[in-house]
Parts: sequence; C-alpha cells; structure tokens
Amino acid sequence: MHHLIVGPAGHGVTAYAERLAREVGAEVIREEEYGDSALPPGPIHVAFTDHLFGSSPREALEALLGRVGTRPLSVSFHDVPQRAEGERRFERRAAAYAALAAAAELAVVNSEHEARFFAARAPGAAVRVIRLPVEPIDSPFDPEPATVGVVGFIYPGKGHEDLIEALAGTEYRLRFLGGVSAGHERWARSLERHAEITGWLSDDELAREMGRIAVPVCAHRHYSASGSLMTWLGAGRCVLASDSPYTREIDAWMPGRISLVEPGSWREAVSTYRPRRVAPPVHGWDAVGAMWQREWAACGLM
Repeated sequence: MHHLIVGPAGHGVTAYAERLAREVGAEVIREEEYGDSALPPGPIHVAFTDHLFGSSPREALEALLGRVGTRPLSVSFHDVPQRAEGERRFERRAAAYAALAAAAELAVVNSEHEARFFAARAPGAAVRVIRLPVEPIDSPFDPEPATVGVVGFIYPGKGHEDLIEALAGTEYRLRFLGGVSAGHERWARSLERHAEITGWLSDDELAREMGRIAVPVCAHRHYSASGSLMTWLGAGRCVLASDSPYTREIDAWMPGRISLVEPGSWREAVSTYRPRRVAPPVHGWDAVGAMWQREWAACGLM
C-alpha cells in the first residue's frame, strides 16, 4: 500500500501521516501541494482534511477520487465537520466527507465523537476509531508559579481569547507554546499584548517549556480530536480542558488526567488547580500502528 501524504511540513495532519507511514514501513508519495501525477497501482492510503486537497470541499473530494480511480482507498479523516463551524460551511464539508467515507474501503477517525458524525451522514461506510497516539514526552517537571500554558499551533477557536478574558487582572501569566498558523498572523498579534507567544519550538524545546508551565490548558471551543491534549498527557500532565463530548470521551478512557471546565469557569478552574505529574498513558505509536495494520488486513488492503 502506498501512502499519499499531502500538505506543508509541520502541519498537524501531515505530521500524523508521516509518522504513521514510518511506523508501518509504508511506501510514501509526498506532495507539499496536492498534485495530479499518476498514482502507482494498488491500494492508496491518505490522511484527509479538505483544505489540503482543494479550494472547496467538493473540489477536494472530486480531485482525490478522480486521481485514485478504481484503486482501493483507505482514509484517515481529520478536522471532521462540526455544526459550530456555521451551518453553510458544515453542510458543504459534511457532504464531501460523507461521500469520501462511502467510497473508501476503510475510513478511520480519531474519536467516537467523530464516528457518530459518519454514522449519521454515511451509515453504510466502514468507519473505525483509532485514537490519536499519546507518545511519552520527557518533560522536566519544574513549573513556574502562576504560569498558564496552551500547546500547539495558534489559530482562532482554541480558546486563547477566552483565557485572556478570564484571567485579565489576575497574577497569572499566559504562555502560548507554538507557532501561529498561516493566515492568522494579524489576529495573533492582538494576543501578544496579553500573552507570550513562543513561536515554533523543536521537540526538545517544547518538552522543556511544557515543564515550566504550572497550569496546562486545552481551551478549544469545539473539539473533534486534539493532538494538543495528547501532547500534555504524553508529558504526564493533568490538564484543564473545556467540557465537550470529545473531552468527556477521553476522560472516560483515561480517568483522572483531565479536569473538565464549563464555559465561563476558567478563572475558578485555574485558581484552584494544583500542578502535578503522573505516569504517561500507554498508547504510543507502536499501538496505533498495530491497530492500523489490523484494520487494513481485515479489509483486504494488506
């Protein structure tokens, strides 16, 4: 099976696809931007989020299916549509995602929350759940008092403004550990008056900076799955996370590691949090790769 990996280096979906390909020893077709060259014969696997494959959800769907042709197709779905995006955008994206899942021999999502979307929109599709890996991170535990941290790419919707508003006038110092997603630079400059933005960090730098944070936070307004949450858990940190179907699912899967925060309750949650570290969960890339291989074999793709 060949893995078609599309997108810029460092993009979350691209990074997931590259790491999975390494884990299973796959042949890779790598494209920074989606192309149209002929694909080799045999099964094709893609990690899909629509904006990497076309200028609209329909264009992305048609471009991918047209290029794959009659080859067996396996898809890892990311950024699954949610109604919170706005009804019009949701419907456009939902139609494309459902059609792609129906055309694939195997469709995989990262949470039961995402699987429910496909159960409603593409009930005949073969959709499986393989949760995001939680890789152990060697992060020195040396929290600085009154520091509140958010990990990962910085873009609207991750709750940065909510934290700024909630903690205004308090002693807490906000640190956003990551680079700004392309296209959101002007918006991010408005955050710099209230928080430190580190910019892109290497793995070692990120591990070190995470260890300096007293209060780890995932404040996304709308989750479907979260690599940022898994990064905190991989460092053995207990996290404050906004309450949602997804975070409730992860809390049930890995109890005792997440404190769920209702909207409007961030100041209270931060002020009562006590830093602690626990052993990281056991759900690394070796387990995730093995799960993928079992699913491919069950569908006759290996």
